[in-house]
Amino acid sequence: MRCVIIANGSMDNYVWGRHEVTSYDLRICADGGARHFLGMELVPDAIIGDLDSLDPVIEEFFIAKGVKFVKFPPQKDSTDMELAVEYALAQGAKEIALLGALGRRLDHSLANILLLVALAKRGVLARIIDEHNEVRVCHESTTIEGRAGELLSVIPLSEKVEQISLEGVKYQLKDATMRLGSSLGVSNEFIASTATITFAAGILLLIKSKD
Repeated sequence: MRCVIIANGSMDNYVWGRHEVTSYDLRICADGGARHFLGMELVPDAIIGDLDSLDPVIEEFFIAKGVKFVKFPPQKDSTDMELAVEYALAQGAKEIALLGALGRRLDHSLANILLLVALAKRGVLARIIDEHNEVRVCHESTTIEGRAGELLSVIPLSEKVEQISLEGVKYQLKDATMRLGSSLGVSNEFIASTATITFAAGILLLIKSKD
């Protein structure tokens, strides 16, 4: 099952968002992200969280629509996004896209990126996406589709990533070592429709950008 979760972060283009969201089987809102569903004129399958950032008018609107609410107390040990992810997994989601996951709250943005690490370890295909970017984490060799001229950044999240090779990009690598904090893999560029990233050990953050 493919699931999309929308949080209360930045989401500027509702035309793009509606097109993206309607391609998923399960649509979940993390608390105040309900405003984005309203902006896209879509109804979520469930709204998850402590509801502290949910506008009461929007809450009443979705109650009238029969949306399922899963409410948690404000004093909790997980973010609304993490709670929404766990709900999605309990429903059988194997692929999860996070929208509205980045924004002015740097703490939440970073927590959401690191949530991708935990999901990758559990074998779940998870991405943070917006109109211009796609963020994912990988623990093993992979391929990523793109268009010539789009940017691809490959950033180590582990102490080191060993024997890494990059193909299908402007600046290729062959059996290199990337270390945590290195900017070696930032702002590479697709020269083919697919980039191949192979490595022997480590964790990588992949960011594809359209501009």
